[in-house]
Amino acid sequence: MEQKMNQGNSLINAVSFEYLLLDCYSKLGLSENELVVCLMIEHLSKQGNAFVNSDMLALKMNLSTKEIDESMASLLQKGFLVYDHDEDNKLIISLLPLKEEVKKEFAFSLTREQTNSMNKEREENMTKLVSLFEEKFARTLAPLEISTITDWLDNGYGLDDIKNALLDALNQNKKNIRAVNKILVNRRKQDDIQKEGASAVSDRWDKSVEETIQAAKNLWGDAHDK
Repeated sequence: MEQKMNQGNSLINAVSFEYLLLDCYSKLGLSENELVVCLMIEHLSKQGNAFVNSDMLALKMNLSTKEIDESMASLLQKGFLVYDHDEDNKLIISLLPLKEEVKKEFAFSLTREQTNSMNKEREENMTKLVSLFEEKFARTLAPLEISTITDWLDNGYGLDDIKNALLDALNQNKKNIRAVNKILVNRRKQDDIQKEGASAVSDRWDKSVEETIQAAKNLWGDAHDK
């Protein structure tokens, strides 16, 4: 997840402001007139014009000076456009507030797409695992058993990790969720010990999945352990 977020930040920095603005201007509540005014201000600023007014814009655009003035006034009111002073105390025009909002909107859209993709993958994995467990156990899973599988995915266990743990449990003639969970927990603990050392793992080991299993046992007993 962190890697995907870093890739997203790199993408934001690599894509031009103009492209990002065209992609999300409507979501920010900008009209087409305001959009083209912003694009032209950015264009003239890149040409070295620190201060851009409606007369300068009118020379480059088909909009009237009045239409440009109205668009600039609206952009100022929305907080997307500001007037400021440079180091020499000269008046300049800045789209920095708009650029920050555009980056935020693009980052949000990127995160939403990544989340939707992850949720879809998680849902598909959940369906596969429930079907596999019910096939191997030859029965319908109880709600808390399904919840435990959900916890495994939430805790970062991969599809192959869970499948392998299930097969190992079956090889031991154990057709129950607790046996699979024990295998998963032990394997992760061993992996963490190899990476961090026994004392570090012992200090921080998370028992949340074990507690879920215990809750299931308390509700339904050991009816499914055989």
